[in-house]
Amino acid sequence: MLRRFHVLMDKVGDDGAGGGPPPADDKSKAPDLSKDFEALKTQNAALLARLEKLEGKKSDDDDDLLSKARKSSKEDDKKTSDIKALESSIKFNLGSDEWLKTNSTLLPKGIEAIFKESNKEKFDSEMEKASAIKAGIVQEFFSIQANLDLLTPGLKNQLEDYLKLTKTGKQEKAQQIYESVFEPAFELLKRVKKTEALQKGFSTPTEIEDSYKKRLMQGSKKHYLGEKENA
Repeated sequence: MLRRFHVLMDKVGDDGAGGGPPPADDKSKAPDLSKDFEALKTQNAALLARLEKLEGKKSDDDDDLLSKARKSSKEDDKKTSDIKALESSIKFNLGSDEWLKTNSTLLPKGIEAIFKESNKEKFDSEMEKASAIKAGIVQEFFSIQANLDLLTPGLKNQLEDYLKLTKTGKQEKAQQIYESVFEPAFELLKRVKKTEALQKGFSTPTEIEDSYKKRLMQGSKKHYLGEKENA
């Protein structure tokens, strides 16, 4: 009886596992979860890449009309501003001789030298040249105390902050300070001198200019001689 049982066990199955259903923990018959997981990861990565691509395209191409209009307006404003700045610089540089001739009696002598030096220098653009000249004008003009006294406290603070900048910084902000500080002060100076001339009874522009030129030269000499004496 025992011998027959042994023979039956040897015949069942090629792998010697015996007959009957496979055990519950037989890995060869279980689904391969690792392969499914890797496939899912691949699919998710592909979907994520596609989503990012769609979002990027939307940000560039699918903006609403208001966003597109604002973006276009900013670009147009910048182009217009750049063109105006270039035109202003060219006009300033070309008209420098006439400007000096017209305002020579109201300007420190050093400003004429600034223009002469600028003609010896090589600049990358008309805007760079104009900025360098205007930076020099601002510094030279307000080196005279009488001209500095024309400024309001607020404008004086702007000028003080400007004068603390580096050479490059001064040139970058030259146009702004020239327009907001120098030009108002220079126009005020013109009105002041005109009023003084009328009060003194001068009847012609030449008499006004000669009188102010004399006083300006005296002030400039005092300013520069004082610096040499202190040195």
